[in-house]
Amino acid sequence: MPKLAALSFVGTDATGDYPKVVPWQPKRSGDYGRDCAAGRAYYAELHNLMLLENNPTFLARVISAQVRGGVWEGVEIGFTQAMAERLLAAEAKAQSLAA
Repeated sequence: MPKLAALSFVGTDATGDYPKVVPWQPKRSGDYGRDCAAGRAYYAELHNLMLLENNPTFLARVISAQVRGGVWEGVEIGFTQAMAERLLAAEAKAQSLAA
């Protein structure tokens, strides 16, 4: 998991015998607009890693950690909005290529 651990929003839990990757430990400013922008940037980081490694399972790890965290604020909203926009853009491109 070291590749996922290199992302800026991923943390480490060193409380046990062995350090564990914490897939969602974003920095929050408390400012909604800045946090949304940070969430969008976090998704871009993750998206690029998934493409580079050809590994979409990283997304499941991050979303699972978001759900466990139980917080839905600007960072998560920006992250999800960026993901939705990328999905729609990819679908639009696929449809235009098929036409």
